[in-house]
Amino acid sequence: MAVYIVLSVLAIYGLISLVNDIITRIKVGCNSLGGKLCLYPYPGDEGLEGKIRSFFLNEVTEKLGTDGFLYIKLKENDPNRAIVEKLCMEYPRLVLIDDNNWDRMRYNKEETAEEKGILQ
Repeated sequence: MAVYIVLSVLAIYGLISLVNDIITRIKVGCNSLGGKLCLYPYPGDEGLEGKIRSFFLNEVTEKLGTDGFLYIKLKENDPNRAIVEKLCMEYPRLVLIDDNNWDRMRYNKEETAEEKGILQ
């Protein structure tokens, strides 16, 4: 009898958790009208790779209702640039912002129309 009670409580908890997740995703959602999540670490941050990975593993951008991208601005001489460039290849929603590609933050795509030569 006690086993059925424990299983019933766990089943109810799981159902409530599932409904809560569905409501949160519908309510918040990832859309282009959402905010932008920008990370501006200090140069030489030793835990930067772990922070970036935790953002994507914990689905922080989706839970906050942002556009789904994580934007990172590094200084020119930051030793973490190689690590972030490697992570950009691994996570397509990670965008390294340089002085040249601020338009990527606005349009959320790989190349802007100006870079493709469409708009002159």
